[in-house]
Amino acid sequence: MSGPTSAPPPNVATIPLPPGMTLDQYLSLEGQAVTIAITTAVAFGVIVWDYFVLLPDELALYTNKDAKLLRAPTTAFFILLRYSGILATLPSLFFTSVQSQHCQVAVILSQIGAVLAVFSSGALFSFRVYAMWYGSKAITALVALVYATMIACWIAVATQYNATTGPPTPFGSNCVMHPIARWAPISYGSSVLFDTTILLLTLGKLPRKLTHKSTVGRQIFRDTLMYFAITTVTNIVVLSIQSLGDAHATLKPTAVPFSTVMTVTMGSRVYLNLKLLHQRNMKRGVGGEKIPLSISSTERSRQSTNPSDTINLTTGDARQQHHHPHSVVYSPPSSYGAPPSVYGAPPTFYGPQAVAYSDQKSDTANSSKLRHGLFPDDV
Repeated sequence: MSGPTSAPPPNVATIPLPPGMTLDQYLSLEGQAVTIAITTAVAFGVIVWDYFVLLPDELALYTNKDAKLLRAPTTAFFILLRYSGILATLPSLFFTSVQSQHCQVAVILSQIGAVLAVFSSGALFSFRVYAMWYGSKAITALVALVYATMIACWIAVATQYNATTGPPTPFGSNCVMHPIARWAPISYGSSVLFDTTILLLTLGKLPRKLTHKSTVGRQIFRDTLMYFAITTVTNIVVLSIQSLGDAHATLKPTAVPFSTVMTVTMGSRVYLNLKLLHQRNMKRGVGGEKIPLSISSTERSRQSTNPSDTINLTTGDARQQHHHPHSVVYSPPSSYGAPPSVYGAPPTFYGPQAVAYSDQKSDTANSSKLRHGLFPDDV
């Protein structure tokens, strides 16, 4: 008689351990990989959610009958920003969360999206500050310098990201990210430099009185300052995390996606708040002085040949003399120095209240007055 056969071994999953790594170390590493995958997925979800939240405003922009609005470079930067965020976060899912045979392609696409997001958002912020300072050459040179530095740093760091396709893993992604250069945090350092410059220049345009007592101050805070501040704080936090030592190497990737999230969401809101302001004011019949998004040289040249616009310019100058010294009035310099005989006698000034009421009636009756500075032709 044959002896009794032994029971078959139970089904046990066999997980190959990397050379020199214990089971506890491997499980800890896999747990960190799962954390990175979750944060990346959350960032992508926020980007998609924000995309659909702002989609009605974006569609309203496309259906606008003003062709100059669609031709403006700021509109192109806005569209680029809207979709570069998706390009930056969607491919990152393939090298952090799922099995993939195209790890390097996913990394390249993700870095292209991140650079485009920084490029387009920075351009929108730069145009906004350029308009606040009414084309000051010194301010333009300063902003252009820090903007170019930021883009150069981001491109340099983006070229350092590489990944290879590893063996299949029981969970997470099989992509293996290569160690990145130690100087990689300069990308976020340059973003902090740019954001801080933009924030300080914006604060420099706030009236000396409290913002709740100033129409211009309220507009700066509501439409730009708050978003600039949020973006700056986010990049400072990410830079601090990226500057940590090797002991926190697994923590660094978890902070990267949220910089892209804030860059996309805040930049989009700066653009939409200012561009759709004109449409909302027209529906309510509201005029009043507003800070332009950017300066248009072609708009200036047209005003120099329009008598009615020159009369409004004169009243605007008078209002600026009698109002708070930091009130902002859009005054195209191409009309300066024109003799009164060209356009007739200058209008009689009856005081700040009368001028403000006259300007509001003119803006309500003629939409072109409200368009001055809000919808540039060439910026």
